[in-house]
Amino acid sequence: MSETNRLQKIRNLGVRLHELDLVAMAPNKSYASTALNFLFAAHKLQRPTGVPLEHTLYTLGQAIIANKKVRFSNLDADAVIDFFCRQYRVH
Repeated sequence: MSETNRLQKIRNLGVRLHELDLVAMAPNKSYASTALNFLFAAHKLQRPTGVPLEHTLYTLGQAIIANKKVRFSNLDADAVIDFFCRQYRVH
């Protein structure tokens, strides 16, 4: 999946989190950034800065695996997005 498609899916996730009242939109913050901040906070991780999106998502994937929420030993960026989209029922 291209980075543009990944960002669109993360944005859709942010919209869904907002609809569920799980996040409040801060001024000058995008839905995608809000969604990523929420996911990192939910897994008690500090969000990395200055790294590509793929690395950011890989970090989340490692947290999912560490919390034993999946049976896989490795999750790529697309699998991480799909995991959260299924969890929060984003289409």
